[in-house]
Amino acid sequence: IAELALDYGFIEFRSERNAYTLSLEIPESDPFFGDKQDIAESNGLAERAYFDITLGQPLPSAMLPYLRLVALGGADAFLLEAFFRNSVWGHLELSVSRPNEELTCQVIRNACKSALSGYHTTIEEDERLREQGNHDQRLEIAVGIRLEEKKVLQQIDEIFKGRESKLDGLEYYQERSLRQLGLVGEEGEIIFWESK
Repeated sequence: IAELALDYGFIEFRSERNAYTLSLEIPESDPFFGDKQDIAESNGLAERAYFDITLGQPLPSAMLPYLRLVALGGADAFLLEAFFRNSVWGHLELSVSRPNEELTCQVIRNACKSALSGYHTTIEEDERLREQGNHDQRLEIAVGIRLEEKKVLQQIDEIFKGRESKLDGLEYYQERSLRQLGLVGEEGEIIFWESK
């Protein structure tokens, strides 16, 4: 919406125009920066990636794998080894581990809350302002842009709040691998091989 206002001097309230660009970055201070940058680049992204999130639409398909890549560390860092280089993105398309998934949710939710706190009005206040009308055209445009950006930020926060609430029910890399090897029973218990 903001680009339309800048380029043409008006706004149009259509959901496909209500987008927010989220910028994510692999920090240069990350001990695995080079590996992560290489993986991102081999998947069409860079150390800094931009994702356009549209109101009422699902998240961009590369956003979650990129987030998981940025958050990868600790016990999950083995996925950055050369052995996994050709398959790591496929692993990142699914939940890696609870700490990794939890960190991605917290980072995005904190970013949304921080961005929302930067506005001096609430969504409700902006809706009331817009309903009142009779404002200078520039004020109406500014309120409209601000309102729609906040709605998208709120949507992103809700998506990750929902993901956070489902962390216990997700299947992570370790469980998937054990299941694929036939080492997990129907109840999720690990099956140990016994020699005779």
